[in-house]
Amino acid sequence: MNSLQQRLKLRHISVVLEIARCGNLQKAAEALMVSHSAISKALAEVEAITGAQLFERTPSGMRPTIPGEALVRHGYLIASDVQRAEAELDALRVGDMGTLSIGVFFPLNWWEVIADSVAEFRTRSPRIRLSIREDSMESLLERLDQDLVDVVIGRLASGFGGDQYSQMPLRDDHPLFVARQGHPLTQKSVLLEDLLGFPWVLPEQPNIIRQQLEFAVRDMGLRFGADVMSSQSSPLTFRLASKSDALVLASQCIAEELHALYRLQPVLCELPLHLGPLVAVTRSDKPLSNVASTFLQQLKSTMNARRSGRE
Repeated sequence: MNSLQQRLKLRHISVVLEIARCGNLQKAAEALMVSHSAISKALAEVEAITGAQLFERTPSGMRPTIPGEALVRHGYLIASDVQRAEAELDALRVGDMGTLSIGVFFPLNWWEVIADSVAEFRTRSPRIRLSIREDSMESLLERLDQDLVDVVIGRLASGFGGDQYSQMPLRDDHPLFVARQGHPLTQKSVLLEDLLGFPWVLPEQPNIIRQQLEFAVRDMGLRFGADVMSSQSSPLTFRLASKSDALVLASQCIAEELHALYRLQPVLCELPLHLGPLVAVTRSDKPLSNVASTFLQQLKSTMNARRSGRE
């Protein structure tokens, strides 16, 4: 056992993370409800243990040095492991059998496969404490990196995260525009330039799909539409499309649900996008828990049942 393992305490990790978050010793001390001298002493202890200066003073506040960034990155993982251990022990104390946190890329929250998988998992494992978070892929992957979620269901850019993440393919999915029933673009096959005469609803930047669409339009020598509203997929945007000529970008996998709920139809245009399939993403640097593995098996079983039902 080296000196870092012997001497570094959880309170040291908390101090480093809070200073990195606040950028100020006094604010960090207030957040941890300790004195300024106590947090200064704790930081000095950590720097003595690590043998490195962890923060530098700048006009905008205290910023981690390169060794400080490394300790902050690992500190988040240590802190989240402790939080998850506490949550699992709490669950066991009240009779539950573990915890599972699932992240869902929010354009997929209408995908019936996810709801069916979660419902079946809860039926089969009623004593698992389950939490679901819907967010952007960027935010969900950050939470996965910090060990705050176990599984992320969504889409990665082609070739992204090959070494960092394990990916279980779920299905191919080509984003498309949807429009109200009777919209002129739903009657026959059209080209990308035909879509520019109508309002678009696209995800906010940064977003890989929006970027690819913008590049494709400009590569054709055309001006990207001025009538573009930035919004995530939501009941509001789909209701807007059902009552206007607006085109809303959506995932192919939820097209049936959108037609049933809002009478929206796919725009018959093949978009010039280069994207990977929908996947279930986990970290490759740590073993998968039995609970997470059971959920992934359920998700795969639901996917296979859907495919069999369509054949």
